[in-house]
Amino acid sequence: MRLPKFNIFEAEVKEDSAAYNPSEHAAQLARRKKQDTERYKAAQERGDNYAIKYYELRLKLDDIDMEKMKTRAAIQKLKQQFKKI
Repeated sequence: MRLPKFNIFEAEVKEDSAAYNPSEHAAQLARRKKQDTERYKAAQERGDNYAIKYYELRLKLDDIDMEKMKTRAAIQKLKQQFKKI
């Protein structure tokens, strides 16, 4: 089974971007995590040890990116609260 190509850096966003939209970013991360989870399960079914480990690591990155997104949203909220934007 051949997996389609995907953009590893789909969820990358510039930190200083004034157009940063946390809800859109969260939706991207959710899609990416769902896709990585599906691929992880498919790798387990195939018994592909490389892909299993690869997607375990990708899922860890997804969790880190979700935390990063929450932190960025908190920073944006803080800037708005103190009128620094």
